[in-house]
Amino acid sequence: MGAIVSLFSRIRLIYQTLKSISDSFSAVSHRVSLDPGLPHPNPSRSYWCSPSSSLDSPPKDATLPEYADVVIIGSGISGTAIARTLLDSQKGSDADVKEPLRVVMLEARDVCSGATGRNGGHISPNTYQDYAELAATYGSQAAQQIIRYRLAHLPQLMKVAEEEGLLEVSQARVVEQLDAYLQEGTYRKAGKLFGGYVDAIPEERKNYKTYEGEEAVKVMHSFVWGYVIEQNAPQELQLSSYIMGCISRPGGAVHPFQLFTQTPCTSITHSPSGYIISTPQSSLTAPHIIHATNACQWASHLLPGMRTKIIPVRVHMTAQRPGRSLGRDSSSNDSIRNWAGKRSFVFYPGASMSFFDYLTQFPLASTPFPTSTNFKQGENAYPARAGELLFGGGAALGGRGEAAMMENVGVADDSAVDFEIGAYLGGAMERYFEGWGAEGEGTANDDRKQDKDEEGKGKAEWGRGRMKAAWTGIIGISADGQPWVGRVPETVSGRAQPRVQHQTHSKSSATATISDPAASKLAAPAEWIAAGFTGEGMTHAWLAGVAVARMVLGSSGTCSERDETALPEQFLITEKRWKDTDWEAFLGGALGE
Repeated sequence: MGAIVSLFSRIRLIYQTLKSISDSFSAVSHRVSLDPGLPHPNPSRSYWCSPSSSLDSPPKDATLPEYADVVIIGSGISGTAIARTLLDSQKGSDADVKEPLRVVMLEARDVCSGATGRNGGHISPNTYQDYAELAATYGSQAAQQIIRYRLAHLPQLMKVAEEEGLLEVSQARVVEQLDAYLQEGTYRKAGKLFGGYVDAIPEERKNYKTYEGEEAVKVMHSFVWGYVIEQNAPQELQLSSYIMGCISRPGGAVHPFQLFTQTPCTSITHSPSGYIISTPQSSLTAPHIIHATNACQWASHLLPGMRTKIIPVRVHMTAQRPGRSLGRDSSSNDSIRNWAGKRSFVFYPGASMSFFDYLTQFPLASTPFPTSTNFKQGENAYPARAGELLFGGGAALGGRGEAAMMENVGVADDSAVDFEIGAYLGGAMERYFEGWGAEGEGTANDDRKQDKDEEGKGKAEWGRGRMKAAWTGIIGISADGQPWVGRVPETVSGRAQPRVQHQTHSKSSATATISDPAASKLAAPAEWIAAGFTGEGMTHAWLAGVAVARMVLGSSGTCSERDETALPEQFLITEKRWKDTDWEAFLGGALGE
């Protein structure tokens, strides 16, 4: 009798487990198919976005024009790249005689308040981690083009920041990145992937080092790495003895332009004169619309055909005070002077390389950031940097909480922070760093009141403990892992592309139409997209924005073997790719790694 009871108990447990898995998947599937609507009007407060930009408060008499040649929806990194490329195309010896392009950018909330202003601050391309899978899917030549495209983002972003005079205020800088593996099996897998990567792209070998503890050295003796191994114990990096080994490579860090904020696009309709873009204030007409919203998960409100092709996932970020011994230089009394702001980290705590935590750090400085016309003056100028740690991830709670991650798949609400993930992020770092030391202390700049309300009263202060701030952002997971860039097919948008003859009209006419001579210099009217960066926007989005702008200007924008900054063909949105992409298969592959 006891055996029968035991059998039924086991059957019941198996049933409950399978039902729980089925219910969880059904919930995710339902969320993915929903209309995400517009961005939440009251998102969680990102540490990057404080103090707020003067661009968030447009002139009170600002009104939408009736016509624009190009409307960009979204003010993040891809939207900015699009606008800059379009406007730069107007420069030249004949600039004064050209009919200027009229470009309007619409932002539903504050400027750059989506993924770009809520991310981890990394310019950190996945290289050796992805090369083998890319080569198996697209071939070795295409895989190398994609990797080189990713690698091109760091120098390109540094160049843009320098050209715009924003290197210091943006904190764009080159750092050493450390990929730290806590499990021996995961580290061994990384070693194999790295070996294949540098065999295929040998010029990359010189950019990498390894730092290994005793156990990691024993494991790696069975590998022929073919490059110099620095056999330093993890403690020399102040990493925990839990770390099996690290791979070091170049990385970067960065703080996250007529522009209308608080002006969401609520609908798009087709008309003989072009697309009609509606907002709560008014509407305008344009021959070209570029969807560059926050990873495009909200754009599926405007492009329902992309609803299961780009999946919203809520991710978490924090700003924390460092431990007082972290980064200590033994020859200095400064607690975090040695490597503060000079390194970034990616931690792989579990058996899967799909789940990781990421960390970068503000550099130290004794003076506030310089201010410019883009930033509020006086008390709201950026405070002196105090080495705050920007730590995010926690999606799978150290590799053992897939359920916690699944609960954030299909979620497009960035107003709340998941309690479990927030708690994990608040406690994980001192486990990653044995040299953490005593808790850091706030300074006058740390604890001062931040932005003021209309009555001049200070809003909520940052947290006074280790955790200064915790917030969420929404990334768009592409259902095949690659960005979606280019002309949107009519089958995807559900709207016919305007087909009109270009004519001339007076520059001073009250109502412009699609026959604008500036528009006649552009590609045929269409909707365009640059989105679906799968959480890797800092190493895809800028050049994707440049590429789609070039397409609107009449260029192909796609890859040349001699130009690593041109768009790989695998990123183009086509009807065939759209039909073939299966989000369930992609997500299953990531979870089943």
